[in-house]
Amino acid sequence: MRKERLVIGLLACCLAACSAQDSTPDGSDKGTTTTAATTIETLPQALDNTAGLQTVAEALKETGIEGVFREKAAYTLIAPEDDAFARLGDPAKALTEADDHAALAALIKDHMLTGYMTPQDIAAAIKASKDGKVEIPTLGGGTLTFTAAGGTVSVAAEDGTQASFDGNPVTGGSSIAIPVTGVLKKL
Repeated sequence: MRKERLVIGLLACCLAACSAQDSTPDGSDKGTTTTAATTIETLPQALDNTAGLQTVAEALKETGIEGVFREKAAYTLIAPEDDAFARLGDPAKALTEADDHAALAALIKDHMLTGYMTPQDIAAAIKASKDGKVEIPTLGGGTLTFTAAGGTVSVAAEDGTQASFDGNPVTGGSSIAIPVTGVLKKL
């Protein structure tokens, strides 16, 4: 069942990527889309130049994960906004300021997906699914579950933490970051 959802989700993502039709994050057609500006810089460089995503940009540097984005492979980063880290208070501060970055690297990997998926791709996959959700594995070995309601795409981790897509995606190199309102891991 889990593989079926993944296959359906990935198929829908591929179909959405090939479609020239504009749609909103909930999949409804409204004639406009939120598009990411294409740049030649790497994703970590693009994030470093994006207001509100400085914490995740710095985490990519500190953990060494930024090097992955110099390669040709494509990734989708579900990027917690700075406010999401700030709301977590001392546990997030301890995580981002620790000398040992293993826990921070694990957190980042739990927010990374293989392949380039726009918010519209994910919304289309949700719409095409039989149960209104799409499960996608992370590089950290977990699974993120995506759903949509009222024009908003939400994402939940296996531990129950949730966030919503928020703002325009950021691209760099062959990868994309989708800003979200929360950190997808209990700290």
